[in-house]
Amino acid sequence: MKKTSAGAPLEESFECLLCDRVMLRSEQTSTCSYCGKSEVADYQCPDGHYVCEGCRLSTAQQLVKTTCNHTKDTDPLRIANLLMKHPAIPMHGTEHHYVASCAVLASMRNLGLFDIDPLQMDKAAALARIPPLGSCALWGACGAAIGVGIAFSRALKANIMSGEERSIVLNLVSESLGEISKLGGPRCCKASVILSLQVARKFLAERYGAQFDEGNPICEFKNVEPCLRESCPFYHE
Repeated sequence: MKKTSAGAPLEESFECLLCDRVMLRSEQTSTCSYCGKSEVADYQCPDGHYVCEGCRLSTAQQLVKTTCNHTKDTDPLRIANLLMKHPAIPMHGTEHHYVASCAVLASMRNLGLFDIDPLQMDKAAALARIPPLGSCALWGACGAAIGVGIAFSRALKANIMSGEERSIVLNLVSESLGEISKLGGPRCCKASVILSLQVARKFLAERYGAQFDEGNPICEFKNVEPCLRESCPFYHE
């Protein structure tokens, strides 16, 4: 007999995008974890996670902009981690450059530090898409670190004639690159995003008094080859 009641497993089971638990049938109104849309869901994660059809089928660019324009989260690491769990964001790739940039902008907006509108988000994402795949080795500059610089440049309205603002942007990128360089290789885009956003969080805490969860993040993308494993500060069995 087919199980069709609410709370029963789906006939063809599939896992939650966010936590890998098997989805259950549902008749409840659920809110999309990415765009915030509320609707009656045919299925839901046992932990309450839900992703609407639009977000499930979204491209990486649209997902990042939609999520970052909607989210109320103040922590850029949590915002980026949510985005990186989506299948539109591959394990490695240039998508991580604008994930970092837009996550920082969303964080600063939600902290009430800067007025960041969707147009600012679009411009930052466009700039962050410029560094090519492998820019870490080809240019000596990881796109995630550059993405953090782009975010602060947009927020601070830095330009080539700026004094303090230009210095802040350069220092943030430099510090992010320094942390990424300590990883060695092969490259890991996830770790590069986390390290760059840790630098951004440190600056926001010291400069503006922003508060974030303490402790070292634990990677949720481990063991996808090539993985740095024990060499990575975020690896945990």
